[in-house]
Amino acid sequence: MPAKVDAEDRRRRLVLAAAELIADEGINALTNAKIAKQVSGSTTLVTHYFRSKRELVLDTYQTMASRSRARVEQAMRKSDDPLAACLRALLPLDDATRLEWRVWLAYQGMSVGDPQLTQIWASRAASAVDRVTRLIEADIAAGRMPSGIDPDLESGRLFALIQGMSFQSIVDPEHWSPAHLRRIVDTELLRLRRSDC
Repeated sequence: MPAKVDAEDRRRRLVLAAAELIADEGINALTNAKIAKQVSGSTTLVTHYFRSKRELVLDTYQTMASRSRARVEQAMRKSDDPLAACLRALLPLDDATRLEWRVWLAYQGMSVGDPQLTQIWASRAASAVDRVTRLIEADIAAGRMPSGIDPDLESGRLFALIQGMSFQSIVDPEHWSPAHLRRIVDTELLRLRRSDC
C-alpha cells in the first residue's frame, strides 16, 4: 500500500522553497523547474498544488505574513512592553525575518500596476498600523506615554519607519545592521514616551 501523502506538508515545503528562491534570486527565478529541484521533486508536483505562478506567489506572501504575525503576537505575549516587542519583532533581525522582508520587497515590486496585489499589501499594512495604534493607546492609558500623543498619526509614522528601515537593510545591510535598526526603534519609543506634546 502506498504511503499516505501529507498534502499540507507538501504545499508548505513548496511555499518555503519558493520563498527562498524569491529571496535569493527574485520573482523571475520562480520557475517550476527550480522549485521542483529545491524540494527534490518533479515539476508535476508543483503544478499539482499551484495552478499558476501568481497563485504560488500569493500563497508565499500570505505564508510569510502569517509567520510574521505569529512572531509579533508571541513577542508581545512574552513582554512587559508590548509596543516595543511588536516593533522589534517586525524588523529583519535574523535570517528568517530577512527572508520574509526579501519576499515582501519582491512582492511589492510585483504589485505595481496590479490592483488585487496592491489591495492585499494595503490591507496587511492597515492591519499592522491598527495593531500599533491600539498598543500606543494602551501605553497612553497606562501612563507610559503622554496623553497628548495622537495614536493614529504616530502608528502610521512608526510603521512607515519600520518599513523604510527594513527595506533599506535588505539593500544595504552594511549600513543598516540589526543593532542599528533596534537602536532607531528604541530611540523613537523613548522620544514618544518623553514627549511633552
